[in-house]
Amino acid sequence: MLEFDTRPNDCPICGTMMDVPVDMYGVMAEMPRLISRSFREPRSHKGAGWTPHEVASHLADAEVVEGWRLRQVLSEDEPMLQPFDQDLWAAKLFYGQRDLATSLSTFAANRQSNMELLRFAGDAGLARKYNHPEHGGTRPLRVLIDHIADHDVLHLRQIRGE
Repeated sequence: MLEFDTRPNDCPICGTMMDVPVDMYGVMAEMPRLISRSFREPRSHKGAGWTPHEVASHLADAEVVEGWRLRQVLSEDEPMLQPFDQDLWAAKLFYGQRDLATSLSTFAANRQSNMELLRFAGDAGLARKYNHPEHGGTRPLRVLIDHIADHDVLHLRQIRGE
């Protein structure tokens, strides 16, 4: 069970209905702590998809990608963001073998830096536009941030076996 309230979000990137935290920025800032704590709690991994350890590696890498994308959108006019194949990265970048503590601390440090930039950027920054070949044209940064929040909730539940 989540310790924060969520609201449904029809994600235009995923094309699915997902949950986004009501206090999105507060929860996004706390997500590294919530994820780390989840590794100390009993959980039931059902075997579908990545293991919790692999998810931690994915979150560390995804936060680096999102940080790069955030910096592009805030500093360039309508940049084209590069897609990446998360399953290829999982297979080729040793997701099951990487040190869990390193993955968790990498995720936490990059998330803290990214949240700082979002605070400085404010509403004007969230309105800046980007292009992504898989996201369907030009979108405001706010859409990408909503997607990241959805992504966090999805993986938190996955780690917990929910």
